[in-house]
Amino acid sequence: MAPAVGVPSDNPKEVREPLIISSSTDINGSVSTDTIVKNNCSLRVHGNLIGSLTIEPGANVLVDGCVDGKIINRGGRLVVNHDGLAAYVSVDGPAENEAGATLKINLAAIASNWKRLAKAIGAECAAVVGCDAYGCGIDPIVKVLAKSGCCTFFVTDLSEARRVRAAAPHSTIYVLNGFYFETGPAFAEINARPVINSSTELAAWDVFVGSTRWRGGCGLNVDTGENALGLSVEEAIALVPRLHVSDHGIALLMSNLATAENRNDPVDERQIALFRDLRRLYGGVPASLANPNGILNPKCHFDLVRAGAALLGVNPIPGSANPMLSVVELRARIVQVRDRTDGRRRVAFASIGRADGFPSSWPAKNRLYALIGGYRCPISGPPFLDLLPIDVTDLPDAKAARMGERVTLIDSTITIDEVAEAAGSTGEGILSGLGRRFHRVYYAT
Repeated sequence: MAPAVGVPSDNPKEVREPLIISSSTDINGSVSTDTIVKNNCSLRVHGNLIGSLTIEPGANVLVDGCVDGKIINRGGRLVVNHDGLAAYVSVDGPAENEAGATLKINLAAIASNWKRLAKAIGAECAAVVGCDAYGCGIDPIVKVLAKSGCCTFFVTDLSEARRVRAAAPHSTIYVLNGFYFETGPAFAEINARPVINSSTELAAWDVFVGSTRWRGGCGLNVDTGENALGLSVEEAIALVPRLHVSDHGIALLMSNLATAENRNDPVDERQIALFRDLRRLYGGVPASLANPNGILNPKCHFDLVRAGAALLGVNPIPGSANPMLSVVELRARIVQVRDRTDGRRRVAFASIGRADGFPSSWPAKNRLYALIGGYRCPISGPPFLDLLPIDVTDLPDAKAARMGERVTLIDSTITIDEVAEAAGSTGEGILSGLGRRFHRVYYAT
């Protein structure tokens, strides 16, 4: 790797002057000093920019790593290609001018969230990308996670496993919905592993393995709580003698933590203790208890943690500050503004509704909001099939709610968790419900 420009001197008294860019400049390495890019000049950094960055009018800056310092943009352009993610920037769905709403997904934030978790937990951090990566799109998200270092993925079914294999050819893939008859050849073709949830599934899997000598392995899911899915603890204990055979085929012992609400919940403590005892019996087999619940609870980490919607910005520790970066932004177009019949209220209708997965109802005491012109406007009633009524009566600038203007329904200020709480749902539920009619933008700045 090329050395960083402006690396501190061994002389502690030496003051590092800022790097002044006054012509087109290409730096092969990282920059650790403050940087000023002068008017109409360009800078390309093949590395990280660690100090502050000032961009003067007309200047263009492209950074192939990350910008860790303060950014002052006085009228230039900045593109941050985190970890070389530009190859995965794409659009999907109908064209923007033909779609009622736009869903923007920040790939760089997803990569940062995975790295943050992987660094914090000290065990392998796998990604749960089932339900089409919670409705956000398996293909670009898996590519970015694989680029960032994620090696193991959990999906819902074989069709999703096939998409993950195409996006991450060298990854390990577990299929949560398990194995059933006649799917064996597909598992072998994709090189995916079923998560076995019952003794019947295990018997069918063993028949397939015995007849084909397939050695791909499987995950064994044990119900250690009240999840109603998985082998019973008694069934899991009865399988322990199987481990004495060299090709027993169990690649992962797993269970699902019931909640994430309270790290000291007695029910969770009993479940963790039970899984720890079971892991001892399955010595040598990697173990995983922390599903999207409990990913930041050290007691649950074992050998592998399964991170889910937290990668997409959903708070993994409800009731506490969210350590994850915001990923998703949802905006819809205003198609009509009209006065109520009583003349007292003014309503804007945005082109998004139940058909797009926007919450169709919520408790009467709760409020959902849309951001218009930087001002929070209450959603005045349940959505229609494809329209959302928003009360804009108190909007300081009436022009902000004109036909064609955009309203923001989810971003870093109106978070997924806020929408979920108001709607009596979950962050995963809100994301997974978002439909396919949006113009989708996958970006990495």
